[in-house]
Amino acid sequence: MRNHKLLLLLFLSTLCTQANAYDSKDGNVTASIGSFIYKSNFNGTDSGVKSPVRGGFGILVGGDISDKASLEVGLFHMNKSFLRQDNDLSIVEESQLIHISMGYRRWLNPYLSALVGFYSAYPMDEPKVVHNDFPTNINIDTSARDLTEYGFDFSIQSELWHDHFISIIADARYSLSVTSKVHEQADHYGVLLAIRYLVQERIPSNNSLRSPK
Repeated sequence: MRNHKLLLLLFLSTLCTQANAYDSKDGNVTASIGSFIYKSNFNGTDSGVKSPVRGGFGILVGGDISDKASLEVGLFHMNKSFLRQDNDLSIVEESQLIHISMGYRRWLNPYLSALVGFYSAYPMDEPKVVHNDFPTNINIDTSARDLTEYGFDFSIQSELWHDHFISIIADARYSLSVTSKVHEQADHYGVLLAIRYLVQERIPSNNSLRSPK
């Protein structure tokens, strides 16, 4: 229950706003890096195996294509759990993976934006069996053993603080797997708390720190 309250608090923090905010402009490029707190979307098994709240890191690179839209690439490092069930039997496997997302972000206002994207995830090592109720003569696996996992990312992002070149952001996202197996729960959700830096500004503002030519 405590972990669920933590994720809910982090999600609600994405609705915070303030007087200063990022001004999306065609040609701007931003980069964000921070901690990713996430959880596979299952509560647990009948035998008591839970889906833990974990921490990793995430990197976002965005390029504005208009005053209202951006194209974004994201990279997340995770240790993700997968649950597959059949009647009262279940198997939980874990895989260390790199989750790569590419999407379209729409700015709803200067403080808030939403993204829809497509992701692919790639394992970095051999999967780990956390729990298995199935008899040894039954060969059943999860998406933790797949070479590639595919799905869709949905994100809501808000600025918590802004000072022209640097911002602190909270990005709440849900990842929906489209390659999950029968009776498998392979989705996950989480919050990225990150520092965003304005790498390139198409038209430098009066506050720009660039030296005059």
